[in-house]
Amino acid sequence: MEFGILNQSPVLEGGDVSSSLNDTIELAQKADERGYRRYYVSEHHNEPLAGTAPEIMISHLLAYTERINIGSGGVMLQHYNPFKVAEQFHLMSHLAPGRVDLGIGKAPGGLGLSTAALQSELAENGPSFDEKFRALTGFVNQTQTGEFKDLKTSPDSSNPPEIFLLGSSPGSAHFAARENVNFIYAHFISNDRNKLEDSISAYRKNNDKGSFIAALSVVVTDDKEVQTRLKEENVLYELQHDSGRILRVKGEARALSAIASSEEPVTAKRVEADIIIGTKEEVLQKLEWYIENDGIDELMFHLPTNDKKLRHQTIEALAPVDILQKNSAMPAAK
Repeated sequence: MEFGILNQSPVLEGGDVSSSLNDTIELAQKADERGYRRYYVSEHHNEPLAGTAPEIMISHLLAYTERINIGSGGVMLQHYNPFKVAEQFHLMSHLAPGRVDLGIGKAPGGLGLSTAALQSELAENGPSFDEKFRALTGFVNQTQTGEFKDLKTSPDSSNPPEIFLLGSSPGSAHFAARENVNFIYAHFISNDRNKLEDSISAYRKNNDKGSFIAALSVVVTDDKEVQTRLKEENVLYELQHDSGRILRVKGEARALSAIASSEEPVTAKRVEADIIIGTKEEVLQKLEWYIENDGIDELMFHLPTNDKKLRHQTIEALAPVDILQKNSAMPAAK
């Protein structure tokens, strides 16, 4: 079992965007030194998060790290041209062969205003996400057919990035398996272990070779007051639209903003935060179920706090090199 980090690059307490981005670099270097397998950066728009362009952050982080895989968690493909995304990541993968992961998300990465701005020049009846995703994989793997069959993302087809689909439902897991790509299940958004198990089953029944990664919210701290505060700060709101679309957002203020900007009626439901939080020993004990699950290949830790000290101590406490060397309570690696 290997561990990775998902860093959404929040603007840190008492900091600004520049200092927060510098901390993203520091954490990547620490994760690299401490034996983590992957380090992903995200795409969010018009939010208190510094990470708006993962393709830029990845290229920068590759130059500051040596071994760890750097990836997007993820590129929000609905806004972009699949060929251009494939070109960008193939170029980065030539610069750092074997170290670039192309994680693709279906969500918009923001609310209505930023989505409208990003898509203002897109055709109203353009291709669906599924169509864009298939085009992307075709360009990356040089298997594209039709009018673009001779189009290449690079003069040299070697060193393609590894593709991961991000999702939080059995349907997304099934789609990833069918498209023969790896899957990252966003458990920190879904907050439903039954749905996680259904997603594992949907993926494994259709793909027994790809990687299934579970992304969890994790914080290591022995301060009970901090534990209580973080759980409250990370409460989710599930927004059920009349059309059937479901959106989960963090915090009451963001939920109210999403409801106000919606063009259709919305029903909101509060969902308690699913954070694995506690001392190092408590966190490792809570992780055992995921580690022992044969359907999960790797775990990825999302750090749901803008407290720099907590973020660094969590990465240190769960460092794979220490945990494996000390034969802690963790079960043997798969």
